[in-house]
Amino acid sequence: MKRAKSIVGVLVLVASFGLKAQTFCSMTFNSPDEKISFNKNLSPLGYKHVELVPQNKDPEWFSKACKTVSSCDILVVSGHFGGLFFGEQSSSTISLEELTRARELGTCPAILDKPKAVYLMGCNTLSSKSPDHRSVNDYLRVLVGDGFPLSLAEEVAAARYLSFGQSMAESMSSIFNKSQMVVGFESTGPLGAQAAPRLERAFKESSTAEKKTTGLGKNALLSAFKGTNLRVVKPEVRKSDELKKAALSVTDSALSLNAWRQILKPGSISENYDFLIKNQNHPVLVALARDEDEIARNLYEKMLSIYQSSKGLSEIQVKVLGFMKLHNLIDIYTYEDSLLSVVSSILSKEIDYISADQLCTIVKKNKEAGLLTKLSGNQKKLLLSSSYGPYLRKCAGEVVLKQTPSKAYLCLLNRENHDWGCLTSNPRELDIEACTLAKSRNADPENADDMMWYCYSQMNDNRYLTRAGCLELTHQFNLLGNQIKMNWNCLNRVSK
Repeated sequence: MKRAKSIVGVLVLVASFGLKAQTFCSMTFNSPDEKISFNKNLSPLGYKHVELVPQNKDPEWFSKACKTVSSCDILVVSGHFGGLFFGEQSSSTISLEELTRARELGTCPAILDKPKAVYLMGCNTLSSKSPDHRSVNDYLRVLVGDGFPLSLAEEVAAARYLSFGQSMAESMSSIFNKSQMVVGFESTGPLGAQAAPRLERAFKESSTAEKKTTGLGKNALLSAFKGTNLRVVKPEVRKSDELKKAALSVTDSALSLNAWRQILKPGSISENYDFLIKNQNHPVLVALARDEDEIARNLYEKMLSIYQSSKGLSEIQVKVLGFMKLHNLIDIYTYEDSLLSVVSSILSKEIDYISADQLCTIVKKNKEAGLLTKLSGNQKKLLLSSSYGPYLRKCAGEVVLKQTPSKAYLCLLNRENHDWGCLTSNPRELDIEACTLAKSRNADPENADDMMWYCYSQMNDNRYLTRAGCLELTHQFNLLGNQIKMNWNCLNRVSK
């Protein structure tokens, strides 16, 4: 009998050594509260923990994590969210675009394919397009106020509230389509400090079997987060995802053509807006829009509807106009008249940080149209009298230099010192021209961003940095996380 027990013990021991340890992975951009709760409750069950976000500012951190991590059985992502995750605790970010690209290329199976459960602990991570207490333009202002670059803020606001393109919930379900469940929030979600006690309650109510598979049980989660906007979904590969994959096939031309025809049906164009804009130069799309009148007509009608519904989201309107011009759905005169109409709409109100950013983007990308020269007399007066006037003239391609160059600029121009030395030896003589010149000669993206931070701190401390200058500095940053933080500083720590 003792011998039998000992054999059983050995077999159990061998089996246990053969078991692969489970891994709980986290991406922590803001407070660590959620990560701590998961680690506290899962480590006694044999889970090992891996934090994927590094302490340094490595812009390639995600692609490196995809290569170095063998498998994530559970993934917890925590931070502020609005089309990308970010936070005060890290300069790193991860965007929907990066995650989607990794999914499409199949370059990150350990993080995107392996998790049985994914916890997206941020606002709107699983939002549909259902209306809530905000309008699309309200949300746009909130995102820009949080530091989001305008182009990203517009995309996120449209994804949340407008009827075209994918919702956040659809995007996340496509990215993590091999998971058993994805957890997130329909609208605003609790901060980490408020979420952690609810997670503790959910862990207490979850069975051991649930903890060993998905970390938490669905019913326990919904109970613990009752009264919040928490959602739990079971992702699946959608038909539209399969069509997009087929449309981009390079080995089966018949499959690709048929997929494009399905995508370009009247009822599918709006849903696939993001895909169409992203792949607008695809040869099959170009050929179908050129050769088939019905497809061209459908595209024109749906894109015109999207353009009209995007009032106030100038970058989206310009993208739609560019798509229509590329495929000859409108002529060059209609295109330029429509651009001028967008600009005029922006100028109908006083120019502020957001509208100046909108105007700069439009005129910079359409310099050949000479939009500023076509404004009415009153509009030109409004633009030139604005504190953003010189900045907008630069955006249009004009050379706007001070009559007397600063000492820092002359130092850089004459190479009197190394670039950092020219900046640090003239802290009270810094200006936008000197800072952008120094940055342009710095091949190291992190070090170049440090130059911008130094310029911002010195110019702001000495109280001669304007919001217009701050906006110009913001666009010089290489790392998106730094750009977001700089935008926030411009709006909250710089006087008008």
